[in-house]
Amino acid sequence: VLSLGCCLAAGAVLLGPRQPAAAAAYESGQGYYEEEPDAGEAKAHASKDLEEQLRSVSSVDELMTVLYPEYWKMFKCQLRRGGWQHNREHSSFDTRSDDSLKFAAAHYNAEILKSIDTEWRKTQCMPREVCVDVGKEFGATTNTFFKPPCVSIYRCGGCCNSEGLQCMNISTNYISKTLFEITVPLSHGPKPVTVSFANHTSCRCMSKLDVYRQVHSIIRRSLPATQTQCHVANKTCPKNHIWNNQICRCLSQHDFGFSSHLGDSDTSEGFHICGPNKELDEETCQCVCKGGVRPSSCGPHKELDRSSCQCMCKNKLIPASCGPNKEFDEEKCQCVCRKTCPRHQPLNPAKCTCECIESPNKCFLKGKRFHHQTCSCYRPPCTVRTKRCDAGFYFSEEVCRCVPTYWKRPLMN
Repeated sequence: VLSLGCCLAAGAVLLGPRQPAAAAAYESGQGYYEEEPDAGEAKAHASKDLEEQLRSVSSVDELMTVLYPEYWKMFKCQLRRGGWQHNREHSSFDTRSDDSLKFAAAHYNAEILKSIDTEWRKTQCMPREVCVDVGKEFGATTNTFFKPPCVSIYRCGGCCNSEGLQCMNISTNYISKTLFEITVPLSHGPKPVTVSFANHTSCRCMSKLDVYRQVHSIIRRSLPATQTQCHVANKTCPKNHIWNNQICRCLSQHDFGFSSHLGDSDTSEGFHICGPNKELDEETCQCVCKGGVRPSSCGPHKELDRSSCQCMCKNKLIPASCGPNKEFDEEKCQCVCRKTCPRHQPLNPAKCTCECIESPNKCFLKGKRFHHQTCSCYRPPCTVRTKRCDAGFYFSEEVCRCVPTYWKRPLMN
């Protein structure tokens, strides 16, 4: 844990918490007057936002997530693994100062964190067993009292994480208690009576406007346990593998490999445990691609490169291998035809050639001739043209003579 603490503390010193706002929270304020007014206002606003976030957290888990999200993920994963194993990737942090070591030991010791979280959870808003004065609860007359004078029931109590909220009940049941009722002057003996009391079963921190609204309670996350019990016994894992109590199976140590590259501490991105384009999965403690990128999301002809988390072409083709009139399409990961064809010679994508749709036979059936150069049918002009046809005949340009009118085909648009 101390080795992990060194890594965490060093990262905190180098990079600060998640956002620039966190860095502003730790500033002394002496540099505000040396900067531009706009920069000072932005820093003050960021510091205010961080303060509001810190005041609203309700557990150690939420607190560390606000300040050091990446380091906290890594820390929880190491707790699930059964402790931190020192390796070369973090050896560069061993030279930190004694102050850093003390910081790490105090703030990232699992027992200390668990102790703080346990105390924190004890004081949260929840139903608590309390003693209620029966006479005050029901406003009994001064000459009437009960024995026992108090009853034990549950009422909401505890601290809220904001001054504007109050711990209120959101669900109630009623329980009956049997007591002695005594009235003075004593005319008869104590009389057993059954009284119903409101018993709070669920609580929530609410604003005054929400007190009369029906709401659902918020489930707060608590510090994860250091060990999860598997339904099967721990197995002896093969070489370069380690048993994972979270998913109850052996995993390659490569699955737990964290990037040694800290990145640029001046950027808003901050520290990435798993390197660029990856994030730590808290359930399996493995580095996975961001955004849920999986091999199935890459589409046809592509595969997922797990190192870069990019979808890459499977065939590894190069443009020169595509052949004439073809180009390599980076999106489709295949050679596509780029040939331009004239109107009468449409493109055949399979052959990447311009194919003629007319033929001498087709043109003959149309009463035309086939023109090879243009791949089209044409009608040559008549050399001998009759000036006038007899009644019931007309001059046909197709046969260059007078033919019966009933031979005439209807005009086509």
